[in-house]
Amino acid sequence: MSLDEHDSLILKELLRDCKKSLTDLSETTELSRFAVKNRIGKLFEEGLVFGPTVVLNPSLVGLKRTVFFEFKTNPHEPWLAEMLEKMEACDILDGISGEYSLFGRFRVFDDVDLRRVLRTVDEAMSGSFFKKYRVIDAIRIYKEKSVPFTAERKNEQLLTLDKVDFKILDLMLHQTEYARSSRVLSTVELCRLLRRFGTQISQPTVFKRLKRLEEKRVILGHTVMVNWAKLGFNAKFIVRTKVNPDAYNDVAEKFLAPLNEITDVYRTGEDYGLLAFLRVRNVSEYNSFLLKLYRSKDIIDTYSTIVLEERKSVPLSLKRGE
Repeated sequence: MSLDEHDSLILKELLRDCKKSLTDLSETTELSRFAVKNRIGKLFEEGLVFGPTVVLNPSLVGLKRTVFFEFKTNPHEPWLAEMLEKMEACDILDGISGEYSLFGRFRVFDDVDLRRVLRTVDEAMSGSFFKKYRVIDAIRIYKEKSVPFTAERKNEQLLTLDKVDFKILDLMLHQTEYARSSRVLSTVELCRLLRRFGTQISQPTVFKRLKRLEEKRVILGHTVMVNWAKLGFNAKFIVRTKVNPDAYNDVAEKFLAPLNEITDVYRTGEDYGLLAFLRVRNVSEYNSFLLKLYRSKDIIDTYSTIVLEERKSVPLSLKRGE
C-alpha cells in the first residue's frame, strides 16, 4: 500500500494523538469522516498500523531510571543478544554499526534494580569475547514514541497507583494483544476487559481513573504502534548532539522534539548530551535532516549510529511494578 499525502497526514496525527475523534481528523485532513475512517481501516488492515497504545511517564509508574547500554559483541556469540532480549528491563535492543554492536534501552525502578541488571549483564559479558560495554544514564526524557514530555511541575503531588491502576495501564499499553481495533478502547470496552481478567469495576469508575491518570500526567499521550519498514521508513539512526551548555533545554524542547523525524529525545551526562532516535526513508533524507539540524546556532556537533537490525521494541513492562 502506497501512502498519499492524506494517508501521511492521518498517520502523523495518529502518532501525535490517536485518541482524536474522526471529526477532528476530518477537519485537519479536509476529508469526510467516512473517508478518514476508511483510510485508518486500510492502514490497520494492511498491517502498517498495529493499533493504539499509550505513552507513560516511566518515573510515575515506578521506573525511576532510563539507562542505555552499548555492548561490543562478536558475531559468533548470538547467545548474548538473545539473553539481553529476554531481560524484562530491556524494552529496546538494536544491532548497530560502529565500535559497539548492540544498543539497548533499559528501565529500572531504582539503584538496587540497576545493580541487579548490571550483575546479570556482567555475568553474561564475562563469557563474551570482548567483555566490553558502556552505560549511558538518561537524565531527562523530552520525547518518546513521537509524544513530547512536559517538565514536572514543582511541588506537584504525585499520584499513588494501586493494582487496578496498573491493570488499566497494562491493558492500554498492550491493547493490540487484547483487542483487534484501530481505535482506542472505550471505557466500556476497557471495563469489560478488566472484568474478564478478574477486576470487578464499573464503567464510571474506569472513566474517573483514566481521567485522573491523564490529569496527573501518568498517561502522557495516546499513539499508535506502526510497522516502520512497511511505511517506507527503512532507516533508523541514533543521533547524539553536542550543544552549547546553557542551551540544552531549549534545543531539546523547542528544536529537536517538534521535528517529525525524531521519535525520542533524551538528555544524558555525555559530552554529546542529547541522544535522539531518528526515522527516515533513506540516507538522502538523513542528510537533509542533518542540514536542518545545523540551522540552530546552539548545535556544535553531532555523531550518528546506524541501526542495522531492530531486535526488540516493546511497551513498558509494568509487571515488576505492581
